[in-house]
Amino acid sequence: MKLRLHGTPEECREALERVSTVLHVVSTSDPFPDRGASVLVRVYLEARVPEDTIGGARGRGRSKRP
Repeated sequence: MKLRLHGTPEECREALERVSTVLHVVSTSDPFPDRGASVLVRVYLEARVPEDTIGGARGRGRSKRP
């Protein structure tokens, strides 16, 4: 799945660390600054649900998809 983080550089770093604890992060982009005088950045991620959690308690009743 593709995700976008949007916030300050520090917020995006912290969010990436937290997301990495529950999803397998395949790739991340460098921070892209917002246009104008904004202090915010965007970071794009590609992540996968770890195989050992598919069909587990959260996925009960769902079909397994690649």
